[in-house]
Amino acid sequence: MKLRAQLLVFSCITSMAALPAWAQSSDSSGPQAGAGRPVAEADSTVEAIVVTARKRDERLQDVPVAVTAFGRDDIQRYKLNSVDELTRLTPGLQTAESAVSSGGSISLRGIGSGSTNYLGDQAVSINVDGMQVGTLNIRKTAQIDMAQIEVLRGPQALFFGKNSPGGVISFKTADPKAYREGEVSAGFEAVSGDAYVQGIISGPVSDTLLVRLAARYTRLDGYFNLKSVPANGDPLIVPASVDEYPVGDEYFSRLTVIAEPTNNLKINAKLTYYESEVKGGSATIGQRVACPQGAPQLQPLHPCVADRDIYVGGGLAVASTLVPGSPTSDQLGLRHNKQFLGTVQADYQISPELKATSVTGYYWFDEINAHNATVGPRAILLVPYLPFEMRQFTQELRLISSFESKLNFTAGLFYEAREASGAQDAVFFIGPAPIVVGTERTRQDQTAYSAFGQIIWKPVDNLELSGGLRYSFEEKSIDFFYRNADVTDRLKRDNISFRNLSPELTASYRLSPDLMAFASYKRGFKSGGFDAGFTNGAVGRAAPRSFSNTFNEEEVDGLEGGLKGSIGGRISFSATAYRYEYKDLQVGAYDPVSISFKVLNAAAARIQGLELEGNWRTPIRGLSARATAAYNDAVFKKFLSGCYVGQTPALGCNRTQNPANGVFQEQDLSGRRMNNAPEITAYGGLLYNFPFSEDIDVDLTLDLEYSDSFITNLRQSPYDKQGAYTKVNMGIRLTNAERNWDLSLLARNLTNEYTYSSSGTVTFTGSGSGVPSARLGDTSAPVNRGREVMLGLAYRF
Repeated sequence: MKLRAQLLVFSCITSMAALPAWAQSSDSSGPQAGAGRPVAEADSTVEAIVVTARKRDERLQDVPVAVTAFGRDDIQRYKLNSVDELTRLTPGLQTAESAVSSGGSISLRGIGSGSTNYLGDQAVSINVDGMQVGTLNIRKTAQIDMAQIEVLRGPQALFFGKNSPGGVISFKTADPKAYREGEVSAGFEAVSGDAYVQGIISGPVSDTLLVRLAARYTRLDGYFNLKSVPANGDPLIVPASVDEYPVGDEYFSRLTVIAEPTNNLKINAKLTYYESEVKGGSATIGQRVACPQGAPQLQPLHPCVADRDIYVGGGLAVASTLVPGSPTSDQLGLRHNKQFLGTVQADYQISPELKATSVTGYYWFDEINAHNATVGPRAILLVPYLPFEMRQFTQELRLISSFESKLNFTAGLFYEAREASGAQDAVFFIGPAPIVVGTERTRQDQTAYSAFGQIIWKPVDNLELSGGLRYSFEEKSIDFFYRNADVTDRLKRDNISFRNLSPELTASYRLSPDLMAFASYKRGFKSGGFDAGFTNGAVGRAAPRSFSNTFNEEEVDGLEGGLKGSIGGRISFSATAYRYEYKDLQVGAYDPVSISFKVLNAAAARIQGLELEGNWRTPIRGLSARATAAYNDAVFKKFLSGCYVGQTPALGCNRTQNPANGVFQEQDLSGRRMNNAPEITAYGGLLYNFPFSEDIDVDLTLDLEYSDSFITNLRQSPYDKQGAYTKVNMGIRLTNAERNWDLSLLARNLTNEYTYSSSGTVTFTGSGSGVPSARLGDTSAPVNRGREVMLGLAYRF
């Protein structure tokens, strides 16, 4: 507790709280943007950032929403090229790799949807250039050439719809300017050997047409070492075909076209394409982090510790011939995916006070995945076929007023159509002959409609009152196939629909020109759906209309409020307190006993806490500081969960007894902390800019990130826990006064901490639960990278 208190006090003193408003956004209107000394000779005030948390342009310090925003300079300085890299700078944000697909999972304030159901919606959604993307697979897309990133914490149902009971991460990509510019850059990571090259060219084609093209190629050379053990005649021990993971190639390109055919009309079209080819499937990242029996079960002796060494191999090639559609005979597996994202935003200025906006989006994702899911050098469980495809179309229409009067409004309509399909199969080598489960294939169609509106009223100059509603209707249907036979009739339900009305009320009061207080009541939801998790053939054995594969709608409502302000133009800060109650919280879990994935509803959950963020442009020339601190109390109020493998009645597996054999099947997690919800997280960082010579400027950065311990699995085994950790990052960047070029060296995680955000019991290890003789299994986890050292060089013209 002493360390926690020290960290909290440190964060408060260093700045009292709102993050990257220190970002010197280099979004100026001319070719000399950023010229000269960027800090040492710049204005000593903290620069304002404009955000669109309420679908209108507002200063970060004026909007009554808990938002963390990153400007272009911060994105470049800290290499914030993906969602994963935001976690150390954003209070309460966590991401995790997954053994199910490349999408992984995201949680915010402890609220997330896991990664077990590829057809499901997410509690923390990703919005790219105005389009809400329906799958976290876009998390893997390298988000290059970004202009701004906004992380909206807490329910955002009014403006961002059903996929936001936890929050929204909004990416805005760079637009072309009215002058010609270009950039060539390259980077190298010393530990893995990963390298990239990138090019950008941008400028006017005519007086009414601007174009920007960005492209990037990345060569993945493998951060983790793949290791095996001597076979000693065991045919199931097959060394991997490569020595490292991930090894492969990534290709990225984006074309942006802005047309202004009239003074009142502006059209911004963006086309993004991404392709990735990696040797080794999603499960390759998993490694044993705990062996309660003293040694790996069902495996040759190897370490049970989180580090760079992953003990895994290939597998018998016969597995591919047993599973139709398998893309590889190399049972280490592979992961190939392609993504296309297109958005078109049209803004029409009806009058000086009234603007109409149309945002059209199309997203396509196609992945083929195959992997060795054994977690060990002796291949026991292979998944030779794991494809997933999704197509999504969205259309949003908005009308926004900006009258000089006391009353303004936002009104909008939203439509979404989505098709998603996937398949799964498995081969077990646990006896004299392989066991083939049989391919399970699903296809889901869904449509969603919603209407939303908000009224903003300023009865007096210092007071703003706003209220809004969003009505949503959604329907889904599913087709289920097992061994190529249509088994949809085995499902209890194959069509479902949901209706929801989510209100939001906010009051903000300006206590002084530099200080604003706000309070909000919010309600949000996430629609229920079909569980497409692997059933291990159970759906094929079910009687007609008997197989339950649906989960309920998730609902949340609660309060949050806070302060935002600045002091003397040098300090900006925010403090947010919140309390939300969740009903039927959707949670995902892997059951290693039945070898199946399940989505469950926790009957009730509650989160409450305090978040502090701040920036300080110190009196010392060129020195800036920033800090965040968060306290989050997240608990299940009412939840009966399945028992973990090896959990005895004495250890809590003492609910829902099977009358036939006397075995208990569930544990009561009511009052227990939720997974992926550390109680305290903190961050503190310094930036020092100074002139090295007449032509060279230097940026020095130093930052520390701390996380309290937290649970990493829904079933909460004693070994499903990440201990508290502190990570240290440092960086140096050299640039000339005109910023034509820069040379950077960034070191992340200097203390070489290997951490993980998800874990689970290794399949086939341990035995039983709910009986006194139960035996604990081994624990595996996808481990995050340790120390990284990145060198970057960029030239702009």
